Amino acid sequence: MQPAKLESRSRPTELIDRFGRVIRDLRISVTPRCNFHCSYCDPLGDHHAEPKGVLSVRDVDNFVKAASLLGMDAARFTGGEPLLRKELPEMIANAAMTPGVKDIAVTTNGTLFRRRHKELLEAGLNRVNISLDALEPSVFRHATGGGEIAPVLDAIDLALELGLHPVKLNAVLIRGVNDTELVKLARMSLDRPLHVRFIEYMHLNNADLEVYRRAFMPGSEVRALLEREFGMLEVVPTDPSSPARVFKIQGSQGTLGFINPISEPFCGACSRMRLTADRKVRPCLLTDRELDASSAFDSSNPIEALIDTLLEAAHQKGRMGDVLPQIRERTMVAIGG
Repeated sequence: MQPAKLESRSRPTELIDRFGRVIRDLRISVTPRCNFHCSYCDPLGDHHAEPKGVLSVRDVDNFVKAASLLGMDAARFTGGEPLLRKELPEMIANAAMTPGVKDIAVTTNGTLFRRRHKELLEAGLNRVNISLDALEPSVFRHATGGGEIAPVLDAIDLALELGLHPVKLNAVLIRGVNDTELVKLARMSLDRPLHVRFIEYMHLNNADLEVYRRAFMPGSEVRALLEREFGMLEVVPTDPSSPARVFKIQGSQGTLGFINPISEPFCGACSRMRLTADRKVRPCLLTDRELDASSAFDSSNPIEALIDTLLEAAHQKGRMGDVLPQIRERTMVAIGG
């Protein structure tokens, strides 16, 4: 479907969907490639080649500019592993120079952060989310399909040293894989200002349904286990559009967040829009609905064309995502985290 044209003189200043939600946050996947093989993201390990129509620096610049004209003010670069894109600093620099964009982040596994942090900060990076599914090296290798934990821990130390607050650590908990690590991960918030976030395992890898159901851990169970260890967690007020419900261990420097998209969907406050590495605009992580934006990117006036695409995508954003296990057209690595 081609989005209806909108004259620039009548362009809205905010991107609002049919349910009154204001869309402010961009998730831009710049590559499906990754140097880890986490089963919940890329079960087949088939992400080595870039897709056809991969986003260019110009594409990302035009998309961020179009989004900013509709009031979107935060951009997070994801993958795959976004630091594998050599052009990432240029993409960040363009976003940083875009009027209205206030926050630029990357979600990374951290392995290349020491090598690339200077150029990323010079470009305008504000903060990082680092994936950390375990602390025990053998469990970490199992969870990530062979990854080594040392460079990830080094990236966390470096992010704190550089003052990239808040430093958020993302852990997807899977029963039988890394559930023995949750107390260790929570302890990381005690003495340093680290924000550890426990994420429910989403069926975005087309796993066998019975295997998935056995592996799924609801956030309420994770919280109960942590309160058994640390006592009652204190509520930390947070932005209602944030996917995490935030708490802290009494006296801790950091916080604990629970992102429960399956057992406690937060769709009613969703403020996000996604762009995949192959030029598709995706209104929701948990549905297969996408708009192919290739013609907009290649048009003679791409910013206006992308504004139209974003307006159509907002119109197509559903009330809720499809949280029940089902076979998806694309797994997480192809969508972007």
